[in-house]
Amino acid sequence: MPDSHVPQWSFPQDLVKTELTVVACTNHYFGDDYIQPFEVPAEWGTSISCNFTNDLSLAGEADALWFHAPTTTRIPKQKKPGQPWIMMSMESDGNYPLLKNQKFLDLFDIYMTYRLDSDIPTLYPNWKQYGDFMNPPLPTKVKGSHSALAAYIASNPVPHRDEYAQQLFEYIPVDSLGKCLNNKTVPDFITGDHIWARGGFHSILDILPHYKFYLAFENSLTTDYVTERVFHALVAGSVPIYYGADNVKEFLPADNAAINIADFDSPKELAEYLLYLDQNDEAYEQHLAWKTQGYSESFKRLLDISDIEPRYRMAVKLAHNCSRDCNCGGRIRIKN
Repeated sequence: MPDSHVPQWSFPQDLVKTELTVVACTNHYFGDDYIQPFEVPAEWGTSISCNFTNDLSLAGEADALWFHAPTTTRIPKQKKPGQPWIMMSMESDGNYPLLKNQKFLDLFDIYMTYRLDSDIPTLYPNWKQYGDFMNPPLPTKVKGSHSALAAYIASNPVPHRDEYAQQLFEYIPVDSLGKCLNNKTVPDFITGDHIWARGGFHSILDILPHYKFYLAFENSLTTDYVTERVFHALVAGSVPIYYGADNVKEFLPADNAAINIADFDSPKELAEYLLYLDQNDEAYEQHLAWKTQGYSESFKRLLDISDIEPRYRMAVKLAHNCSRDCNCGGRIRIKN
């Protein structure tokens, strides 16, 4: 039976080919097993075999060339007619200005990025990784009994978020568990550089349920750039205090599922609201009501899209041999 979370429109039946070769022309940081052959399961539509490889000797005959934008240092001087180039990045254009360079972007035919208007959105939340976001949180009375009001985890210094966090520390108790502004050591807690294979993902989800709030501060203030920080908090039942994308509500299960610092004039004003919630369980629990009331339609759509492996959607897009007007790669928003 097909996975019930997989939208059937993502797998068109009129595929042009079912065997593909895609050559990765750059390095990347997704692990040793990212670039490897795979098959799109037949039960999701039509089986597609994709030889995803870094063997550059196959580039001339490949169905497409794949480039990881943050690690792209050189590109071929000539482009073979009819061979699409794919640009991939989960990093924001705030951190990598190359992603704002229109001359660079115009080289590519298919975009795989964090942006909702990408041909193949490559997003953070999904059913498989996080499980059920609606899992009940710890009872409110239990939270904070052996910890501070909020947690903060950052391992790479970023001025805007560290400065705001430090100001907030003056007004409310915060356990800073990462390398930045660290004020508490937790046994067996692994943040490292957020390499999930080393255990960081699971250790964070073990810690967060005990905090009422989590400072989910992005390293870049960029539209659509909403990362795992938010989704860690949501699944753990810790209300995210958000600093980042101006359209974060498009990524939330409910409008009030996160508290946006943009709604407050200062860290002091935000702290006063958090202290109010700390003393008023009913008001605090309104920020978690979505866990019993259900997801917004936009959040369901994000989960449905994200649950289809981006490489599978890449293969479908190539096998369909369609124009950019086709949404078979999972595009959520039409590009302006």
